[in-house]
Amino acid sequence: MLTYHPDALQTLYASLIESAAGQTHISLQTPGTAAYKTVKGNDYTYWRVYRADGQRSDEILGVTDAPDTLAKLDQKRSESAEARALAESVKTLRTAKFAVADNSSALTIASIFNAGLFKQGAVLVGSHAFGALLNGLGVKLAANYQTNDIDIGAASPVALAISEDRSLLDVLKDTGLPFLEVPGLHPKQPATSYKRRGSMLKVDLLVPGSENYETKELPGLKAHAIGLPYFDFLISEADSGYVLGKDHIVPVRVPAPARFALHKLVVSTLRPAALGVKSNKDLQQAVVMLAATLERNADWVEAAMEALPPAARSRVAQAADHAMPHAEGYPHLTVDTLERLVALG
Repeated sequence: MLTYHPDALQTLYASLIESAAGQTHISLQTPGTAAYKTVKGNDYTYWRVYRADGQRSDEILGVTDAPDTLAKLDQKRSESAEARALAESVKTLRTAKFAVADNSSALTIASIFNAGLFKQGAVLVGSHAFGALLNGLGVKLAANYQTNDIDIGAASPVALAISEDRSLLDVLKDTGLPFLEVPGLHPKQPATSYKRRGSMLKVDLLVPGSENYETKELPGLKAHAIGLPYFDFLISEADSGYVLGKDHIVPVRVPAPARFALHKLVVSTLRPAALGVKSNKDLQQAVVMLAATLERNADWVEAAMEALPPAARSRVAQAADHAMPHAEGYPHLTVDTLERLVALG
């Protein structure tokens, strides 16, 4: 059964994302505080922040009490106060069990936002999109979603580009976290994933493909991606979404919720038997998203069903049958819809 956040919290969430939508850059550091040093008898004011890796960074503002220094300090303090107020509001949502990304993941997604990739059409998929979609639908999770993966999709290999002759790896390193390329299974196979050293955090690049899972070059990112079957169905109607972090709200693009639910059903059938736990998670997320979407607007589900590629229908039918046990306790409409999906086979 779905549980919804109280109207007051949904109103707070709506207000926060309205403000977040206007962001052009998201700080990847702590809000910061003033610091002072005396060098050769002269007093200087600095602005001290900490990066995600815990490293301290001091920016010199100028000679203490100089008018220009005081003006810079006032600006920094104003920005810091805004950041801290946002963090407190996000904390309220986090305490109320809105879906929230862990800090490292939120900063990583923010670095991708700062590079302008979501404005160019990049789409956040996977569990982080699941959380963002449920927040937008007002659904309260019994427990926060858990994932080590950040999945970024593009409509085509040439859809995205980074300015200033930088690579996606350069962008990820803006967080201060030690990202590195993950070697492919074969020596000549280029990397399609990036991993934080000493952590399970991983970023995967995805584009439409076939069940052969081809590796495709993304020249504008100086990177490569894996081609996934039926991925174009998932991302073709992507829209705005927002990822909540520890101290941030990151504007992204996410799939349409009905398409997300149906694609999760498909994905559950594509995983090897060794990844049965992930397949089960796919089914759980599919049922939750299907139920939430049906309650918001059943027409969205009808449209997504009509748009299913013919080759995907048998997979959806197979997965819908396996998803039935997860629908226990959900409204009859959810069960009825799963039965209709089973009939597609």
